[in-house]
Amino acid sequence: MKDIDINECHNILIKLAAAFDELCKRHHIPYYMLGGTMLGAMRHKGFIPWDDDMDFGVERKYFPKLLKALSEELPEHLKIRTLDNSDHIFSNFFKIEDSRTEIIDYWHDNPMGGGISIDIFPLDKGGKNYCQTMFFAMYISFLLILKDYLYFDPKFRRGFKKIVAITVRKTNLISIKKRLKYIDNLIVKHANEKSDFLINYYGRWKKKEVMRKQIFGHPLSYSFENITLTGVENADAYLSALYGNYMQPPPNGMRTGHIKIMQYKES
Repeated sequence: MKDIDINECHNILIKLAAAFDELCKRHHIPYYMLGGTMLGAMRHKGFIPWDDDMDFGVERKYFPKLLKALSEELPEHLKIRTLDNSDHIFSNFFKIEDSRTEIIDYWHDNPMGGGISIDIFPLDKGGKNYCQTMFFAMYISFLLILKDYLYFDPKFRRGFKKIVAITVRKTNLISIKKRLKYIDNLIVKHANEKSDFLINYYGRWKKKEVMRKQIFGHPLSYSFENITLTGVENADAYLSALYGNYMQPPPNGMRTGHIKIMQYKES
């Protein structure tokens, strides 16, 4: 197999993002760059140099239309990976993957059965007020943390976290997929269409992902490497909420990606 370096990874990701962007625009589906992708657009006008994935958010009400369009119109080598068709999706978002590639991440010894991909997260409405929204978001975060202890191999944990991971695994009677579907149903039932909040419950930053709708606003165009992608309207408020002083890069020891090995599959 031929190894893929970070520059080639970025080239693959840009092609995935461009295909996603083109399809969303053609079907009038608004989307936002999220997390490190939005940060890269603001701080680097493209990728954070060590980043090896891309994150996007779409309001949940557009998900059925989006998934239908993707399943019918993506090139053959691009695959949609969801909770229903993959054993390697561990939260209820989906991936658009270049199936010609294969990765090993930092939490597993064996290939995940997936390749280089972009992540598409559902953005959900919150509760009727701030207190209700935050309480529910913290409850969902707790359920997702328990789920993570089931998914990630205990040998990659240390001390108390390793004990908890082993205990949760041995006492668990519910599959990860059933647990995730239960959590997702809770999120959908809790959503209040009149809520002033929009939330990426499956994002990395847990309760920090609770944002006022005005922060997302109307998607704005941003330069990203050699293409244009859309992101949140109030990027400063969004990135400050997640990262604090987001224009200051982290120390060298924290400049790491998610993937340990990237390769092209043998043809």
